Amino acid sequence: MDHQDLEKMTSTSLMLPAENGAEKVLVIAPNNGVGKILIREDTVLGNIQGCAGCGRAQFNCSGVKKQWSVLCWGEQSDKKYYLLLVLLSATFALSVIGTIFFCFTNTINDAILSNMVIKNNTIAYDMWKRPTVQPLMKVYLFNYTNWQDVKDGNERHLHVKEVGPYVYSQQLERVNIKFEKDKLSFQEKNHFRYMPDASGGAHFDQVTVPNLPLLGVISKAKDELSLYAQLPLSSALTWANHPEAFVKLPVHRFLWGYDDSIIDIAKAILTIQGKLNFEKFGLLVTKNGTGSDRLTINTGEVDKDKMNVIEELNGNSHLPYWSSPECNSIEASDGTIFPPSMLDRNKTLYVLYTNLCRRLPFVYEKDIEISDGIQLMRYRMPADVFDDPSLNPANQCYCELDTGVCPPRGVINVTACAMGAPALVSFPHFYLGDPILRQKVIGLKPNPELHRSYLDIHPTLGIALSGKSSLQLNIQVRKTTMFSSVSYLEEGLVLPVAWIDMGVEELPESLKSLVYHGTFSTAAAQLGLTVICILALITSGICLFIMLVRRRRKPCATIKKITKEVELKPQYS
Repeated sequence: MDHQDLEKMTSTSLMLPAENGAEKVLVIAPNNGVGKILIREDTVLGNIQGCAGCGRAQFNCSGVKKQWSVLCWGEQSDKKYYLLLVLLSATFALSVIGTIFFCFTNTINDAILSNMVIKNNTIAYDMWKRPTVQPLMKVYLFNYTNWQDVKDGNERHLHVKEVGPYVYSQQLERVNIKFEKDKLSFQEKNHFRYMPDASGGAHFDQVTVPNLPLLGVISKAKDELSLYAQLPLSSALTWANHPEAFVKLPVHRFLWGYDDSIIDIAKAILTIQGKLNFEKFGLLVTKNGTGSDRLTINTGEVDKDKMNVIEELNGNSHLPYWSSPECNSIEASDGTIFPPSMLDRNKTLYVLYTNLCRRLPFVYEKDIEISDGIQLMRYRMPADVFDDPSLNPANQCYCELDTGVCPPRGVINVTACAMGAPALVSFPHFYLGDPILRQKVIGLKPNPELHRSYLDIHPTLGIALSGKSSLQLNIQVRKTTMFSSVSYLEEGLVLPVAWIDMGVEELPESLKSLVYHGTFSTAAAQLGLTVICILALITSGICLFIMLVRRRRKPCATIKKITKEVELKPQYS
């Protein structure tokens, strides 16, 4: 081996005899003729004057000094090994945590829901205080075409003709807001704007409708006054304007208010003075402007599962109208936002209808898809929600408390919320109601597609994005011999007055963007983080396995290091 061969050589292993005859390994690491000689810890160097081997080459190794070293044969140092081991172990542990975190929790969704908590000075609060969504209210009226013929005895049954819809856009604003910890109390202020282009009739259309103030006053008088006490009231009404059971009015006055002396006359005799919160009578007069009811909801700041859940109505935690705690419960939503934890296909959602004196249930029906491929959960009002107790025992508590008398199947009694007027609520055209209701009044045509109520809710955000509430207002005839104006009508006859369809047909761009990102961007982010964690888990796990296996198979031996650099002079034989 010449000098050039020596320079190219990276390492040379020589076999040396040990004291007990076993062979030991000597490693020479030359560098331009000068090298460091490494031997194993248990190699004994006794009186060695030189190193021989490598073919014809012989080297002079005299004058060396011995020192312990931690260098390893063909392996990195222990310091680097353990540093890499710690890094890989930490990566593996974090990957396990991240994989479990993103695979089995809704971390991203929870972060979005945290931003939807109704706190002051947040985007969610601004959207809640004055929603950008403007629902449409479509009002259909029943025009009575032959009431005079029925009164004269020429015809037996009343005939009605549906007119409308008269369409209004609703702008809702929450006012008189007060925060108290995670509670928020407020009142609702509504402004309805007539939309003539979307309507099926003009505001000045003339319609013949039941005389609601008269029918209400007669019912109150029957409940509160004896026959002798009813006489002066009847005389006063007759002397004032000779009221009839039906009245002809322009649509906008019937809906939004007109002067009527009947209630003014009745105030002095009946207990309705303190219950009036309007100056003019109208079917929807209490809907416009600031409502009298004060609601208290949970903001969800402490518990997101209670977000937008109603906890108090006018300072009370329950209703006073019915005979059981379940029927008097107000634990419900207002129908706009639901806690996502409630969106279980096996659970019933509740929406509080203050003008109906109760909450109404909604049950899961099916999944639907809207624009951009967004999946929603459709909840519908159950078919038996207005059934009598023989078909739906849960409705027993909505019957009269003292007498146990229940309204006909398909209607509910809301007299308690109508200042004592005998008001009843049903599905439009008595859909799903007792057929006798449609036989008494001719011209009603139930349509399941038009006359049902449902909500389409985003499963992650809990926002009701579409749907409609279709309910009909009716009034029941209650007779007394002192009031001849209703004598030709059948006792207990239920007269349909109007039905209202509330729904959202178009979402604003800001809400569309929120829904889109809440559906796809969050899902993509969660999926991406999940994949990254799984890949990191697999990679770090494989690397750890390889390192530990190789470490067991090739232990790093501690060796002695001869630190003095010696000149390696080849000698040729």
